[in-house]
Amino acid sequence: LNGKWEVVFDIWRKDTEDLLFNVPLPAVVGPSASAPSVNVAKMRNQGIDMQIINRGNLTSDIKYEVTLNNSFLKNEIVAFAPGITNLLGGSFRGINPIRMEVGRSLSAFYGYQVIGYFNSAAEVASAPEQSGKGVGRFRYADINGDGKITPADRTYLGSPVPTYTGGINIGLTYKDFEFATYLYASAGNKIWNQSKWFTDFHGTFEGSGKGERAKQSWTPALGNNAEAPIWESASNISTSAAENSWYVENGDYLRLQNVSLGYNILKAYTSKLGIKRAKFTLSANNIFTLTKYKGLDPEINGGIDNNFYPRPRIVSLGLNLDF
Repeated sequence: LNGKWEVVFDIWRKDTEDLLFNVPLPAVVGPSASAPSVNVAKMRNQGIDMQIINRGNLTSDIKYEVTLNNSFLKNEIVAFAPGITNLLGGSFRGINPIRMEVGRSLSAFYGYQVIGYFNSAAEVASAPEQSGKGVGRFRYADINGDGKITPADRTYLGSPVPTYTGGINIGLTYKDFEFATYLYASAGNKIWNQSKWFTDFHGTFEGSGKGERAKQSWTPALGNNAEAPIWESASNISTSAAENSWYVENGDYLRLQNVSLGYNILKAYTSKLGIKRAKFTLSANNIFTLTKYKGLDPEINGGIDNNFYPRPRIVSLGLNLDF
């Protein structure tokens, strides 16, 4: 469109067959045996990608280029090898948050659905049978309605796969100055915040440093507004020993990924030194992030934050010389 506009629109689908997975071995083979990698599944990714580019002049001296990228994704396991109905992921301190089934995404989260805390002895007495239940502890949903909380009441709690990713690049030039910035967004996924196991329970790593949320542990005054269960040493499925929705958080975020400013030194000055081109640059990466995620960084590969080290903020100054 007169060189000012470019639009790219793709609809795509990719099927991946014979996915490898380490199938757990029965306990009778002993602790030294390694689980074999077996072709067990077929996965489908499908989506829509769109790129829009606009470039032009704001004035005779100011040029711009804006690039907008959008990707929408659906990830799904579509088949298992004969004899396999589901697969479990890794264990984290006895917590098993991943279960994969046909029709669900890769590495989907699975566990008990927390509906609040037990806020009184009367609530404890009237609730369905639940191992370790007590005042201030997790209260779970009786998914199958049989009057007791068992592993059969676990349910799917979300997917770590974003359904949308996108970003916008903005570039400006004014005479010998250059400016560029990149804003990135990710949405539609959940994060399993396993780091809360270390920081929000008294009974895990007793004596170690704890997080701010520990100060908001259950009390009668806080009730269901508490950030964590009652501060105690007990460990059972009603406290710190079971996978549940308390660990699952919104993984959406918006991040200003990069800002850079450059200045091309006039050739009248550089040519005297035998330099064809010289450019100063000042740039910053990972400038700020907007997110509701309570962990250190929402950009997590695989969706499980097991004390993941956050990406640093970096500021750099550079000089490029072309002889």
